[in-house]
Amino acid sequence: MATDVLMPKLGLTMTSGNVDEWFKKEGEPVKKGEPICTISSEKLTMDVEAPADGVLLKVIAQQGAEVPVKEVIGIVAQDGEAILSQPAEIAPEDKLEGKEIEQKNVPQIEKPIESHSGRIFASPLARKLAKEKNINLALVRGTGGNNRITRRDIEAYEISSSKEVAPAVEIHSFPVNTADRNLGTGLTGMRMVIAKRMRNSLAQSAQLTIHRKADLTAFMLFKQTIKGHLTETEIAGSLSLTVCVAKATILALREFPEMNSWYELDMNGFQTFEEVHLGMATALSDGLMVPVIRNAHQMSLKELSGNITRTTQAAREGSLENDLVTGSTFTITNLGQSGVEYFTPILNTPESGILGIGSLQDKLTLDEEGQVVKSKELPLSLTFDHQIIDGAPAAEFLARVIYYLENPYSLIL
Repeated sequence: MATDVLMPKLGLTMTSGNVDEWFKKEGEPVKKGEPICTISSEKLTMDVEAPADGVLLKVIAQQGAEVPVKEVIGIVAQDGEAILSQPAEIAPEDKLEGKEIEQKNVPQIEKPIESHSGRIFASPLARKLAKEKNINLALVRGTGGNNRITRRDIEAYEISSSKEVAPAVEIHSFPVNTADRNLGTGLTGMRMVIAKRMRNSLAQSAQLTIHRKADLTAFMLFKQTIKGHLTETEIAGSLSLTVCVAKATILALREFPEMNSWYELDMNGFQTFEEVHLGMATALSDGLMVPVIRNAHQMSLKELSGNITRTTQAAREGSLENDLVTGSTFTITNLGQSGVEYFTPILNTPESGILGIGSLQDKLTLDEEGQVVKSKELPLSLTFDHQIIDGAPAAEFLARVIYYLENPYSLIL
């Protein structure tokens, strides 16, 4: 019995994925659970496994194609089994972004168009667009292989149907933003997805970054005091700088809900969250991803430390659970270990804010008696969406994060 290979849904906000590479060719045997291709989602690359034993009968989505989640990308069947009706192939050019239309002739008379088998062949994306635009597929003439209907056919039909019936005309092109069309060109896998997301982030938001340093003199004394009463095992990394900055950020987000928010131009608009789902930007060998610490506001320092360690490690190993891939409400990124002082983090859209941690700095100051003393300062960089958050409240939020770091006992209350 034939079994469909589907584009998996790896996170709450994932709507489509890219087919990066097929490990098997059509006709080659496969075993259930064996990786047969790899796909790129919004934030990571993942292998797709064969759903059953048999052979890879048909590759529906070719390498480079972008496919909506839960759509068929291939078919596995028993050796020698034939499928009477197969979905139309999805070529690399069937992308979800806008592209030029180079359609030759528009039908003058609308009448149902069917294949010899009585089935209308159309790509998944074409069917999705037709449903959204309330277009009857039977009235669209397909120009793809086996007369299949493609995205371009749907767009050409929409243009032609908006005009009065006239002698056949030639549609030369549909103007698009060339920069948008070429997003990710020349890149593959996770790098291509990251390129698209970063460009889209800058295009959809008005990003502004402010910088400020936190005096960690009291924080260093706090750590020494705690270590004097607890063992390293009992502390278990809960007093690391990253964990404490994360805790301070969570406390501040509870006081400034406009920073714990999403802004989606084409979907739900502006929405704030009571729960803090903290994203922790994590560097991988082939890119960057943001695993999510869900309900971080409910965790103690030790619980937060354990969750950050486990989640970021799973991200690096490629074993992160699907529900921890997307859905963060605010993100923290740390370049301190690279010696960077200040930088301008790019928003992890649709989030409204992201906090960058820089490298800890030594500072010489004078105490009350005029003696030179050495203190520690932590550079922080806050990027926010100026469309919905003004500079003053953003500065107040950053000041609140710094307050918690400079008054560290508040982190354990």
